[in-house]
Amino acid sequence: MNSIEDKELVQRCLSELKKQMGYTEYIRLSQRDMEHLSEAIEARTKILISLSTLKRILNGQFDRLPQTSTLNALTIFIGYAGWHDFKTRKLLENPVSLPATEINIPAAQAKAPSKAWIGIGLCLLIIVIAFLLKTPLLGSQNKADIQFTARQTSAQQIPNSVVFNYNIDKVAADSFHFQQSWNERSKIGILKNSHTLTDIYYEPGYHKAKLIANGKVLKEIGVNITAKDWFCYSKTDFTELKPSYFSKGNAIHDGVLGITDEAIEENNIDFQKDQIYFYTFCPKLMDIGGDNFTYKARFRLRKIKNTLCPWIMTEVFCENSFMYFTNTIPGCISEVNAKISEHEIRGKTTDLSPFGCDLTQWQDLEIRVINKNVTVYLGNKKIFEKPYEQSLGLIAGIGFTSNGICEVDKVSLEDLREKVVYGSEF
Repeated sequence: MNSIEDKELVQRCLSELKKQMGYTEYIRLSQRDMEHLSEAIEARTKILISLSTLKRILNGQFDRLPQTSTLNALTIFIGYAGWHDFKTRKLLENPVSLPATEINIPAAQAKAPSKAWIGIGLCLLIIVIAFLLKTPLLGSQNKADIQFTARQTSAQQIPNSVVFNYNIDKVAADSFHFQQSWNERSKIGILKNSHTLTDIYYEPGYHKAKLIANGKVLKEIGVNITAKDWFCYSKTDFTELKPSYFSKGNAIHDGVLGITDEAIEENNIDFQKDQIYFYTFCPKLMDIGGDNFTYKARFRLRKIKNTLCPWIMTEVFCENSFMYFTNTIPGCISEVNAKISEHEIRGKTTDLSPFGCDLTQWQDLEIRVINKNVTVYLGNKKIFEKPYEQSLGLIAGIGFTSNGICEVDKVSLEDLREKVVYGSEF
């Protein structure tokens, strides 16, 4: 293909990218915007584009086409299978037009395509149609032809290796990936005719492993990584793959669940650095559904590093999805989010001000779900209510996440008959 055609396609790609990211088409991005975009592309595609390269491309400063790996990263990031897939689709939707001077045709003649060019265009169209008819569409793939199973190598051990067996030999696609959970940073490439993959899970929970072809999920299965008791660890951010475990020091002490200062020191955790702390209890799939239950917890932040917006997230893990609610101080409420099954609730676009409170004091939170309708109470006061449609399935665990050292005084998980499925006053 002519390089000028490719350059115009690159511009189309950049226009789509800017539109998806909410950038104004003709305004140059700031250094911070560039850094954020580079990190987002790497997180989604596993391909790193340097800041200098990204600046040059977005500012249109390239005489020659960027490298194929760069073009693949940009097009995968905006939802295509890669550069080839992007080009094919765009040329079918809206063929690139060339100036008459580029194809050595007088301008007067260029206004009306010659019979030769029409013939060439028809031939190309016939070839494309023949190719599409010969190649099965991904969406029409018979899922019975796709095999995907998982086997854990140990029980209630963290980390835990899982052996996946898969067969995608009959799937027609340009690229295949495996992703072990919601976290796109765990996505790795796989090949046909290679039917085994062993991967390590570093965190407990009910994970949904995925087989992906051309960016679309072919099949997913549940992988339940369990722990014997409350399991505590920390990470620099939610998407980090390898956390730091609190392997030394009992997290339950003096009637509370919480990491002690001695445990922080013994496990070489630098409290002054940005850290997220996780307390999770994921024993197995529990005998209680996520669409009908009552969950109560009492918590506070014992220790807060130098941060303007301390927060605590209360979470219920389930088979099909999860729900969480975040409490913070009243002045920071726009920075927190919540999730209920299919609903992603953002503090910037939803009034979550009732979740604001003094986290240095003990807070009592209750989550009550009746027939897929969630009601949340803080200190016996109703602060939130919302229905959802997609069933959560069985409850797989509970957890607390915070950006400081959280203490939990008691928890209780009951069904609607007030039967206690799990309860502890530590």
